[in-house]
Amino acid sequence: MTDQETKNEETVQPQKLEDWFKNLIEKLRPYMKQLWEVRKKLMIFNGAVAVLVLVYLYLITRPYFESTVTILPEYGSKSTTLSGLSQLASLAGVRVGEGAPTEIYQNLISSETVLGSVIYTKYKTEKFKDSVNLIQYFLKGDTTDNSDRKNFLKVYETLSKYTIRSNVDRLTKILNLTVTMPESNLAADVANKIAESLDLYVRTKRKSYASEQRFYLEKRTAQVKDSLSFVEEKLKSFREQNRVVLQSPALLLEQGRIMREIEILNAVYIELTKQLEIAKIDDIRETPIVNIKEWAKDPVIKAGPKRVNNFITFMFFSVLLSSLFYVFRLQLRKYYQMVKGTGLNESDTSL
Repeated sequence: MTDQETKNEETVQPQKLEDWFKNLIEKLRPYMKQLWEVRKKLMIFNGAVAVLVLVYLYLITRPYFESTVTILPEYGSKSTTLSGLSQLASLAGVRVGEGAPTEIYQNLISSETVLGSVIYTKYKTEKFKDSVNLIQYFLKGDTTDNSDRKNFLKVYETLSKYTIRSNVDRLTKILNLTVTMPESNLAADVANKIAESLDLYVRTKRKSYASEQRFYLEKRTAQVKDSLSFVEEKLKSFREQNRVVLQSPALLLEQGRIMREIEILNAVYIELTKQLEIAKIDDIRETPIVNIKEWAKDPVIKAGPKRVNNFITFMFFSVLLSSLFYVFRLQLRKYYQMVKGTGLNESDTSL
């Protein structure tokens, strides 16, 4: 390609872009003309929307606060711990797959077992003079029966769906539990209470494999020990009653059977005792502990609502939708009449 051809191509490309832009302007010109004709209506409509949005954002919406608890994962060998936590989660009615302990904690947090004590705990609030639980707080004291199942489920749904957010970092496996509340102190208190309730449940309600194995080994060891003592007493009585055993083949056979039974029971007893000690060590070693890195604190500064951002978003969609409405109002009216089964009156061009 020669230099002259290269220059010609460079000249053609801006020309094509300029032509495309001119064509776009020509296509938009009729719509822009329509919007200019109804500019007063657009200004009045969007001005009214702006007033309503400002009233809603500054007079109706209440500020809210967020407080976060950070939970660290457990480090080291986690095969036994994960097994215990998985069984623990299944007891709480939560299905979990393979994952880190903090991922299992994330599923446990939203369970009714953990949130139950959080809901019924009483907190000091600005709204009420006396300490109230979350049922009284969210239902504004309208209920006299705080143990009512319906009221509990209402608050539980509010907490699990709208109030509590949890996130596990994909790399570090650190769990961040965030609680959103209308009051700053309440947000911190509820977040800390959730962490305490989770820790209490993990410590007191867990049913790990090592605990079950230890229970079986203790029971079986006691049974084998009793059997061994019984056979040893049987051998003792046999020898006391039969001083001369070598001269009788039947007595030798009977003595051999008793001694063989003692050897078997003794070997089983020794092995069970070893396994029992190992299970005791595993039971302590695998105990899951909720490792709190940072407890929730009073956030002081409100997290929302973000009034400026919300106002800009509302007005953007208001201007956009109102402009589209006035541009395509005739088409919309036509479709509306078609749905009603009547034709469009050509003389009627206004909505």
